Amino acid sequence: MNLYTVTLNGPAPWGFRLQGGKDFSMPLTVSRLTPGGKAAQAGVGVGDWVVSICDANAEDMTHVEAQNKIRAATDSLTLTLICFFVILPPKGKHGLRMENMPCFIPNDRSKKRLIQDTEDWQPRTGTTQSRSFRILAQVTGTDFMQDPNDEISKRSREKFLTEIQSPRYARLRDWHHERSARALNIKS
Repeated sequence: MNLYTVTLNGPAPWGFRLQGGKDFSMPLTVSRLTPGGKAAQAGVGVGDWVVSICDANAEDMTHVEAQNKIRAATDSLTLTLICFFVILPPKGKHGLRMENMPCFIPNDRSKKRLIQDTEDWQPRTGTTQSRSFRILAQVTGTDFMQDPNDEISKRSREKFLTEIQSPRYARLRDWHHERSARALNIKS
């Protein structure tokens, strides 16, 4: 494990991408380098963990917070990183060898997420849906179309039906029809 600091002279682009963050229950990690970019020239490596950004502790930053901190740096960007592995020259017929590969030790939240993701891929019986499909349905607003016996689905369906019968919805529908008719040059 090797802790090191680089200062990249501005302005952006800095020549790297990050993945992870507190919101992903994973350390901020350099996921990609632009060949010949500022970060690559400074010796930053793919897989290195970001410990601090401009002297601010990055270990508790969400992905967006880290991005915003990097965007705020205009003249220079100082990063403290940890390099966990070293590539040694080929030894005999074994080729390249990596030592000290990073070992991610998940916390309770990430363990729970891993368990949920594993359960998500288990075979389903009947009409049950995976957690990822239910989340997708919530995001797209189609969760009211779920299993009719599901209590959450019933509430969502009732809310949807109430909303489409409201005067607000009627005004919006009428406005849309009128606007469409005008756009198509159809008199109503």
